[in-house]
Amino acid sequence: MWTTLKQQIWRWSGVLITVPSIAGSLLVLRLTGTLQLMELIALDQMFRLRPSEPVDSRIVLVTIDESDINQLGQWPMSDAVLAHLISSIKQQQPRVIGLDIFRDLPVEPSDQALAKVFTTTPNLIGIENVIKAANGEVVPAPPLLKQRDQVSASDLLLDRDGRVRRSLLYLRTQDNRSIFTLGARLAFFYLDKQGIYRQPLNPKQTKFRLGRAIFTPLQPNDGGYLGMDAGGYQILSNFPKFRHGFHTIALTDVLQGRLPRDLMRDRIVLIGVTAESLKDKFFTSYTTDSTAVPAGVEVHALLTSQLLSAALDGRSLLQTWSKPMECLWIVVWSTIGAVIGWTASSPRQTVLKILLLGIALCGGAYGFFLVGWWVIIVPPLLALVGSAITSNTYLLWENLKEYARTLEQKVEERTLKLEQEIVERKQAQETLSQQKQLLQTIVDHIPVMITLYDVTGRVEFINHQFEQILGWSATDLHNIDLVAECSSDSEQRQQILDHMLAATGTWLDLKIRTKDDRFVNTAWANVQLDNRLFVGIGQDISDRKRAEAASILEERNRMAREIHDTLAQSFTGILLQVGAATQVLADDRQATQEHLEMLEMIDELARLGLSEARRSVSALRPQLLEEGNLHSALHRLVTQMRAAADTALFYEIKGTAYSLPAEVENNLLRIGQEALTNAIKYADAAEIRVELVYDNTQCILRVKDDGRGFGVATIPSVGGFGLLGMSERAEHLRAQLTIQSEPGQGTEIVVIVNRE
Repeated sequence: MWTTLKQQIWRWSGVLITVPSIAGSLLVLRLTGTLQLMELIALDQMFRLRPSEPVDSRIVLVTIDESDINQLGQWPMSDAVLAHLISSIKQQQPRVIGLDIFRDLPVEPSDQALAKVFTTTPNLIGIENVIKAANGEVVPAPPLLKQRDQVSASDLLLDRDGRVRRSLLYLRTQDNRSIFTLGARLAFFYLDKQGIYRQPLNPKQTKFRLGRAIFTPLQPNDGGYLGMDAGGYQILSNFPKFRHGFHTIALTDVLQGRLPRDLMRDRIVLIGVTAESLKDKFFTSYTTDSTAVPAGVEVHALLTSQLLSAALDGRSLLQTWSKPMECLWIVVWSTIGAVIGWTASSPRQTVLKILLLGIALCGGAYGFFLVGWWVIIVPPLLALVGSAITSNTYLLWENLKEYARTLEQKVEERTLKLEQEIVERKQAQETLSQQKQLLQTIVDHIPVMITLYDVTGRVEFINHQFEQILGWSATDLHNIDLVAECSSDSEQRQQILDHMLAATGTWLDLKIRTKDDRFVNTAWANVQLDNRLFVGIGQDISDRKRAEAASILEERNRMAREIHDTLAQSFTGILLQVGAATQVLADDRQATQEHLEMLEMIDELARLGLSEARRSVSALRPQLLEEGNLHSALHRLVTQMRAAADTALFYEIKGTAYSLPAEVENNLLRIGQEALTNAIKYADAAEIRVELVYDNTQCILRVKDDGRGFGVATIPSVGGFGLLGMSERAEHLRAQLTIQSEPGQGTEIVVIVNRE
């Protein structure tokens, strides 16, 4: 049993430590008065949340504001005006009149009318100031009313923050006589007329019944108060909450006879000042705006209404719990908070439960308030939050220590395991390194280029053959985009990337730029390893391309020989036959007819030679002219050079294109090609414009750049083969060639060929 008890104590150790600590600390704070102001503010908030109540029709206020004082022309009002005011009110036969105006001295103009009103109005209650002010003075009551015991105290109790939360029913004067306050005296007078009297419930008469209400005096430490001055007979102010206040009528309206009929009949009438200049204003629990502070006469009327509602209507008076009950209340909430913090699975759950229970606490206190009980909120709320946080923190600390112990044990186990894994990993790395070196050696000796790249085209591995042919090393590939570097044409770059990612295994011939800015003819095939990696296999086909070029050259030479063997022989035969015919015709005209047959043979040889010439010319026609005319050939030439150079190239045709002899188009194309090559290669031009003009009588080719230019007169006679070649071609065509250039001014080359 003892073991089980120890286990339970250990299990709930956080709660057993937290509750006494937090609850004890809050009780100490409460005893020192630290929480008093917060508790009073919480009480004010409950007053403001209270629903509005119907106006108390038993009370009417006669108010004196700034406009009334201006009408009177003086303040205080004279005795004559006051007598007239009270007399006008008496005519409506109110049950009792409360005069919340000090009148211990006469105010001129004065006459006996006010004295007569005082002596003939038994239901008139005046006021005096009983509690000494800061200067130690009090304001006595009107002598005549004091003689007739028609006097009450106008004193109001203020808390430290200047608000009225307590009400005096009666207190002791300086001469040790008991005097009711104005609000209480008016209420008791009204109830006496209805036969409702105070009935003592204890020998000291501190507890009494009044109609349906039982009154108990407020003690110094009741509710949220601590050590307050409980002199006199005090109760907690439980003023009603009126939406529009009491029925009021201005002083001027009463003096001028503008009183509604029976407004004051059988009611309680209070006369008091509400003017701002007289500074008779008091904050209550309802006050939230400094511009709507109630006047003293309104506060007295609120106390009167509170007492009447309690005695006649059974409206609750505000009561408090006993001190042991409040202490138990704090301990209960501290226990609840500690249990929540100790059993919560996470801080987030703790916060959520605290929030919900805090709302329940405040809501419960507000419910108690509506039925007449002032239940303290601040200490139990702090106990709930503080205990939950403390116990949860303690729990986390204990869990952390346990976790640390477990972690330390696991670290030791893991350390031993890691040491073993490190040994095994080193052995595996050595084996892997050997295998990798072997694989690298094999891959490097494969006579093809091998690359490993990802889905973005970024190369991750190359073999030695790749580096040897293209010059790019594995280190270079970490800093460059190989596809972008190998091709300056965006269309070709996209073609290369599409071919790499398609991984169809088909071969694609590509001309790739090397690291040292050369171009190598290659053929590539690509396959996919997995979802991320691809393998590219490439071959250097430069030898094959050179062989193809050599074959083309050989074919051209063969065609040249064939032209020599066919056209030359044919035309030689023609010449011989023509010579023979000429000789015969000259020597023997009779033999002319015989040689006409020879002319037919000449015609056949000429036609055969022409056919062979056309076939040979067609075979030797430039490739760019094979599938179009001069205009389309120049356009393709500019497009090709634009893709291979960083210079801006522009091509423009003017007029309607027409066909030119093949030889003319061939030479014009070669001149344009030479001019473009020179401008790109030597002029460092930023912009080159090519213009082809088809006129009715002539064709004009113009190539203009904005490069470095040169002096035309300074061209050496030896060298400058490009310009010389252009000059020879132009001369062959009987064309006009113009070269205009200045150093730093660019170059313009114009070729003009007659259409015929």
